[in-house]
Order: sequence, then structure tokens, then C-alpha cells
Amino acid sequence: MVASNYERTIMTIHEIFTTLANRMVGAIMIHTQLAQLFAYVDLMPDARRQESQLQEETHGYSELNKYYTQHHHSIVISDDPPQIDILNMGILKKPNYELSPDDKVRIIKYGINEWVEWERQSKIIYEDAYKNLIDISEVATADFVSRYVRDVDQELGDAERLYRVRDAIDWDLPTIYDKQARFKK
Repeated sequence: MVASNYERTIMTIHEIFTTLANRMVGAIMIHTQLAQLFAYVDLMPDARRQESQLQEETHGYSELNKYYTQHHHSIVISDDPPQIDILNMGILKKPNYELSPDDKVRIIKYGINEWVEWERQSKIIYEDAYKNLIDISEVATADFVSRYVRDVDQELGDAERLYRVRDAIDWDLPTIYDKQARFKK
């Protein structure tokens, strides 16, 4: 379950970048686990989408560190990343061939919902980082961070669309797998 206890306060540049680094490490963990979750229910295109997001998050984390080092002459360290444990559903302890269709629907819906909630929280954190940087007159650094705001906004839109599409078909498993089969080709 993704949990948030984030509250905006005015921060230093180092605190802002540490907050961003923590969130990005969490993003790397959640996309890894979502890829595993979707592979477990044989939704390989969804698993590949999460793997692609994982690569983007890893690259973004690297770019964040490089920018901070080059422009603020220090190293940013993720010191308190969120604990991601979406693979702790009891149902995931049994072999996937023993899953009923209802189990699979529950797992798929849970995974997409966790993704949507993660991106919603990430957008708030990234927007607050941007606002904080503007508040402390770090306009160029705020401009750099704005790309993360745009990226998370795009990803949130993608996750919400996928949820709405699946919800519109009432999470009908044969339809979900049929649509996935078209992506495999």
C-alpha cells in the first residue's frame, strides 16, 4: 500500500533535492513491483510499460543527481525513501496458475489503483518542490524541476486513462487479455 504523510514547508535547496531523490527512489521501487505484479497475472504489455517507466525514473534520478552536483556543488542522497510494499497481498503468495479470474481482476485493479495514487502524490511533491524553488528565488533550478512536474503529470494522465478504460469495461478479464494480445504483436 502506498502511504503519504507529505506536507509542504519552505525548504532549502538541499532539502528539496533530498525530497525529490527520496521520491524517485520510491518510484524506482514501485515501478519494479508493478512490473512484477502485472507479469504475475500475465499482462506482459502492462509489465513492459512499468519496466519502461522504471528506466525513465532511473534516468531521471541520475539526471537529478548530476544537476545538483554540477549546479549546487554537493551530492544529494536519498536518506528516507518511502517504503513500497505492494507485493504484500496475501493472494500473491500462491502460484499464479491457481488464481481465479476474480483474483486476477482484484490484483489488476489493485495494481493500477496503486499506480494512480502514487502518481497523484508524486505530482503534489514535485509541484511543491517547484513552488519552493520559486519562493527562494532559485528560478533556473525550478525550471529544471518543472520537467519532472510535466513528466509526472503525463504519467498520471496515462495511469488514470488506463484505470478508466478498464473500469468502463467493468474489469472484464477476457476483454483485458484480448486488448493485451493485440499489443504483443
